[in-house]
Amino acid sequence: MENEDGYMILDFKNRFKPKQKSNDFSWYIQYYYLMAVFVCIGILIFVMSTIGFNFWNKKVDFPQNINTSHLPENKSTCPHDWQLNQGKCYRFLTSSKTWNESQHHCIKLQAHLLVIQSLKELAFIQMNLKLGQPGWIGLYFITSEGNQWMWIDKHPFVEQTNFLVIGPMDNMSCAVITGKQIYSEDCNAKFNAICQRDAV
Repeated sequence: MENEDGYMILDFKNRFKPKQKSNDFSWYIQYYYLMAVFVCIGILIFVMSTIGFNFWNKKVDFPQNINTSHLPENKSTCPHDWQLNQGKCYRFLTSSKTWNESQHHCIKLQAHLLVIQSLKELAFIQMNLKLGQPGWIGLYFITSEGNQWMWIDKHPFVEQTNFLVIGPMDNMSCAVITGKQIYSEDCNAKFNAICQRDAV
């Protein structure tokens, strides 16, 4: 078509109709995208609620995880792999470490190196030690307080006839126990250890 001046008039009306259809089509894409997002959120909520439900309904099987023993007056328990004796729990570690490393290992187990308070306790420990596997106990030698053995709970060691520490003593001496004796050893030597904690 030409106008009065001889210019050609273009008919743009037909060109805009396909764009109208594409706008309608884009609404479908947005609708499907929105539906896909809601479906994914729904699946995620379903999976999380199923996992959460199974987690909270899971029963803890204490008899398999706790060593239970009865004392005459009390009921006391120890964690799995610990031994109960007179209201205390003992764990005989089987990894060789220095005295300090062993104490840190015991602390991670919410315990401390063994502090022997009676001859009965000494006999129990020596009876339960494996042959040829001595263990660190919580006894160390200090020179700053009059050259004496000290327990890690800051109580001085009192030697008894059946309870002696054998060997040279200096500021790097810590005690290791065997099935028959307690020996002085260099604190940087590596041995197994015995951890102790109160029974629950």
